[in-house]
Amino acid sequence: MVVPTKMLGMPLVARISERSPGLFNISLSVILFLFASVAFAQPDGEKLFKGNCASCHKPDKDMTGPALKGAVARWEGKGDIHAWVKNSSAYLKTGNPYATELFNKWNKSVMTAQALSDEEIDAILAYADAYVPPVPKGPDPTTVTPEGEGSNWPWLVVIALLLLVVGLSLSGVKRSLSNAVREAEGKEPEPDMSFGQRLRNWAWHNKAAASILGLFIVVFLILKMWDAAWVIGVYGGDEVPHYKPEQPILFNHTLHAGKADKGNLAINCQYCHSSAEKSKHAGIPSTNVCMNCHSAVNEGRTPEGTKEIAKIYAAVGWDGKAYTGKPEPVKWVKVHNLPDHAYFNHQQHVSVGKLECQECHGPIDEKMDVAEQWAPLTMGWCIDCHNTKDVKMAGNGYYDEIMARLEETDMGHAELKKYLDDEKISVKELGGWECAKCHY
Repeated sequence: MVVPTKMLGMPLVARISERSPGLFNISLSVILFLFASVAFAQPDGEKLFKGNCASCHKPDKDMTGPALKGAVARWEGKGDIHAWVKNSSAYLKTGNPYATELFNKWNKSVMTAQALSDEEIDAILAYADAYVPPVPKGPDPTTVTPEGEGSNWPWLVVIALLLLVVGLSLSGVKRSLSNAVREAEGKEPEPDMSFGQRLRNWAWHNKAAASILGLFIVVFLILKMWDAAWVIGVYGGDEVPHYKPEQPILFNHTLHAGKADKGNLAINCQYCHSSAEKSKHAGIPSTNVCMNCHSAVNEGRTPEGTKEIAKIYAAVGWDGKAYTGKPEPVKWVKVHNLPDHAYFNHQQHVSVGKLECQECHGPIDEKMDVAEQWAPLTMGWCIDCHNTKDVKMAGNGYYDEIMARLEETDMGHAELKKYLDDEKISVKELGGWECAKCHY
């Protein structure tokens, strides 16, 4: 190809534009479109909500924090919602009345600082305002279900019993007819046999059918035993009844920890279980913690509640005016028991992981008058959580250092950058599936 002399001194872009003006214009348009798409791309509100807010908030229902739907309208003219979301602790110091009201209403707790831009916060709030709960899966609403219709198992059992009766009757009729024929032929009638003998005789003369039936029964029993083996020692979850032992004092968790707007006391879990954020064990509070309130509160809301308060007085040795020096220790029944070879540290999950108590212990502040084991606490349950749970890294110096190292390509961490493709890091990606983490 011969290049004209006048083009030799031109820049490369100019050469291309003069040689192929149509191709050049198309390429330039595509490049400008891509740059514009990146520059003006709108943040994904749903993705941001699930990554930053879903552990404490729901779009349409109160959770650990208030529902986000309608938050923009509630804040209208009352303050800067963006500053509140980014750093609620700092915003409280401004003395904003509405922020102070929210702080007092929600157990005097503040949100974790969020590294979000104003546009990202707006996207989250817009997603919450437009959120429509998914329609629960169920039968077609146009189908009329007869009242009282339930499981088909009772009918199947009835049909099986009827078929068994019919089969036994036909067997008896067949034997009578056979004996009648044998008598007409001058032969001796068949000897009387028990049901077991007749069953063995049938199996001997019908080996193929007996083999298929026997194989079916064996496989069925093995599957049932397999399913039963999976829940041995499991006392929570959806497959087995929850472990709910009777306690010496009927402490009502819903009354003490439930929300104030429902008439409950809204006591923070860590007021009683104070070692949860600084120790391996959450700890069982002593009766002295109970007496912080019940030295003055000596009557319950019901006569039964007053009787339980009297048990606290007997346990701590309090006669209503002074301590008698004759306490009676409370023999609490432990609810959550992990195998000795499994290591679990409350501090790691509460202080570093920022998990709410309800994520493992269930709606203890809403439905449990007596504590029960809500989650199965199996190995599969734990590793599934580690696989799906995103690490809350904002404002944590340890994770800031990890992020900085992952972003360095010249320090031997380039192979780990794949974990940042979705802009999140799960517990599994930080080593949460290593055996020695829980079985050291």
